[in-house]
Amino acid sequence: MRVRTVRILRPAGLRDWRRGRSPLLLLVPLLALAAAARADDAATARDLEQRRLPISAFFFYGEVLRQAQSGPGATVAAAGVQRISQALHDEVFGPNLLAKLDPATIASLPPDVSSRVHAALALLQYRAGKLEDARREAAAVSRDSDALPQAQYVAGLIAQRSQPENAVAVFGAVLSDRRSSGELRELSHLALARTLYGLRRYADASAEYAKLPRFSRHWDEALFEGAYADLMRGDPGGALGKLQSLHSPHLSDEFAPESENLAAIVYHQHCLWPEVRIALKRFDLIYLPMRDQVRAVLARDPAPAALLAALDGKGDVRLPEPVRHHVRKNERVESMLAYAAQVDEEERRIRADGELSRSRLGKELLEIVARHRELTDGVTAKFVRNRLEDLAHLIDVLEGDKDVIAFEATKGEKGFLENDVDAKKILAAEALFRPEQPATGHEYWPFDGEYWPDEIGYYQATIKDACPARKEPEKP
Repeated sequence: MRVRTVRILRPAGLRDWRRGRSPLLLLVPLLALAAAARADDAATARDLEQRRLPISAFFFYGEVLRQAQSGPGATVAAAGVQRISQALHDEVFGPNLLAKLDPATIASLPPDVSSRVHAALALLQYRAGKLEDARREAAAVSRDSDALPQAQYVAGLIAQRSQPENAVAVFGAVLSDRRSSGELRELSHLALARTLYGLRRYADASAEYAKLPRFSRHWDEALFEGAYADLMRGDPGGALGKLQSLHSPHLSDEFAPESENLAAIVYHQHCLWPEVRIALKRFDLIYLPMRDQVRAVLARDPAPAALLAALDGKGDVRLPEPVRHHVRKNERVESMLAYAAQVDEEERRIRADGELSRSRLGKELLEIVARHRELTDGVTAKFVRNRLEDLAHLIDVLEGDKDVIAFEATKGEKGFLENDVDAKKILAAEALFRPEQPATGHEYWPFDGEYWPDEIGYYQATIKDACPARKEPEKP
């Protein structure tokens, strides 16, 4: 209503100006009205925050910032937005609003609040591909702030691209910082392992992947990428052991199409053609139907609410469970879904308060919450659609790689026939030895086809090699 009042006054002011009155004189009361509106919005926001209605409070703090990005009122509102955004684990709406602030306003915030704003903006700018802006925001975070580990993690991701050795040191610092959360430590282990892999320090990368807790959020990624590191460091048995864990029934809801191709590559390197075909057939049976089902959902173009309900297995839009699990594991998707749940909870609390819901403010809050839920659903659904499109494209790419592996396997089998290579004879002459076992703290149990939770993640394999011995080139 206050905004409408200001707009209604503008035509009257113009009529007065035509009569000869100075527009500058009319501007003074207009500015005073706008300042009063900002003060009222800030007071309303503080009251709603005390009532534990953070979404509504966020809206009114946002109104203050939309009218002015600097000044004392903006400072109070910015602190409120940061506080609520952090409490709700919001990585989208609050940071985008704070990104519009005048730098002087951020500098005027209490030091720890200012650091938290810079850390949030560093992540926001990094995800937007604005690496220089992200680096500058991360560097502005105080070393005394609890937000430093998050900012350093972003700085490490930036350094990973052009200064990987520096990134190793940065991720190491995040992991040694007691202020780092469990989730941040897990992500930092992954990032450090990937950096070491890029530096061709495969043994170190494999050891770093092994530090992720078993059955943790990103353990499936660590198993698959650790298997690649094992293969590159000359340990195909270690790679197959990790893939066996990844393919266990206990991890059947994980989306890991690359793992089937990797298993086929390991078998191909040892001329085990039947095993190559088995791995590639698993890819066809498991992941091609998933891709087709995802494509059907995208072609249907469901409404945002229906698409988000599908992530919970609800409604008439169906997605395969590994796909749902994979999408929900994304940090941004998880953040936005949790934010949407908070919006629903706030609407329930407003309606449950009979006095508030019947008041003029209560009706306005219900409208605000409804609009916010619509906005949240739209933003989240757009991101989910993009993730589903990327997932379907990945399977397309891997299908092409699979066809190449299948061709090479057929070519290898043809070569065996043409050169009278007796693979069965070669394999019969080889022995499978027990895998290397750590000195203490482990027991050896041969795998008999049963998966036990306390064994998953510790499998090691030995593998025979059917490839004929390569002759040394004759010396001239």
